[in-house]
Amino acid sequence: MKEHTTVESATALRACTAIAVDLAKRVFQVAGQDALGQVIYQERSKSREAFAAFLRSLPVRLTVLMEAGPGAQAWARQLSGQGHAVRILPAQRVAEHRSGAKNDRNDAHAILRAGRDTNIKSVPLKSVQALAMQALHRVRQGYVRRRTALGNQMRGLLLEHDIALAKGDAAIMRSVPLIVEEASHRAPELLRELLADMLAEWEHMGARIQALNAKLQEQARQDAKARQLMSVRGIGPIISTALLAKQTQPERFPNSRQFAAYFGAVPDQHSSGPKVRLGKMSKRGDGYVRSLMIEGAHAVLRRLDPASQHSDDRRLLRWVQRHGRKGAAIRLANRNLRIVWVLLQNDHNYCRQPQGQTQAAPMQEADMHD
Repeated sequence: MKEHTTVESATALRACTAIAVDLAKRVFQVAGQDALGQVIYQERSKSREAFAAFLRSLPVRLTVLMEAGPGAQAWARQLSGQGHAVRILPAQRVAEHRSGAKNDRNDAHAILRAGRDTNIKSVPLKSVQALAMQALHRVRQGYVRRRTALGNQMRGLLLEHDIALAKGDAAIMRSVPLIVEEASHRAPELLRELLADMLAEWEHMGARIQALNAKLQEQARQDAKARQLMSVRGIGPIISTALLAKQTQPERFPNSRQFAAYFGAVPDQHSSGPKVRLGKMSKRGDGYVRSLMIEGAHAVLRRLDPASQHSDDRRLLRWVQRHGRKGAAIRLANRNLRIVWVLLQNDHNYCRQPQGQTQAAPMQEADMHD
């Protein structure tokens, strides 16, 4: 009976045109569909070795769908090397296609349904070097998040003793050491000892962030495409390397507007019939890159000269006046993403023209910094 079931399963697998894999650390759920979209195959592997053997036995030139997550890139590289067409789908878009309770079986079916949705942009298959660059950014992001949380915790603990610190890292660096060292301070000794440990950890994280920033800057200096992206105002070494680590394959997008929408830097729609309602920023896509682009835009706005007569500066000043500083930063981030879409597809730098017209200049002739 078991042998008969195995033969039927192998026959069903050969009839599949696409399979979906719900990835986990050791358990892998597989669902396959035929040319009509009917689920005709179900399988569950309970070890990484069994799943690897299953992949090696797949029929040639099969479409394999999987959800973006830990391990997806490694399995996708293995399948691509076997000649299969691999699509990695964004997790948030797969969730929109799930019906019923969340379990491995329903997740695999949701991946199949999401694979039939032609409007979903796949996550690109990244190189090993791009994944290493992405790891640098993720580690740095973790340090920044933990350091910010630690700084906020120190502020909250001091506020309980009626000690309010000003905003910014400078206030912590200036005030907390004085509180720790001054024995006559109104803060209890136990709190001062605790603050000393927290301050040492906070400073250590700051040193780690600076070291990672230096690595990213060095990577940006060595990469010609990163230097090209840094010719845009508001894009520096961290943003340029983050964009390259994404390997977005801009040629997949028909225009720059859809490229900016891929990162969520566009208004969300709440439209019905003839009424078009645009709301707040959609925030779809990669939140890390989007936040970096907006931070870079804020840096440009902070250095903006109100008396400048340059057409680009006058446009930004009008945006600030009409939409506020945050609204102007979002619009500048959207505009920069559109410029990035063009730059990623050629070998030119971005140059601002006195009359407000933009032009691409050869990299060897244009200035690398705006």
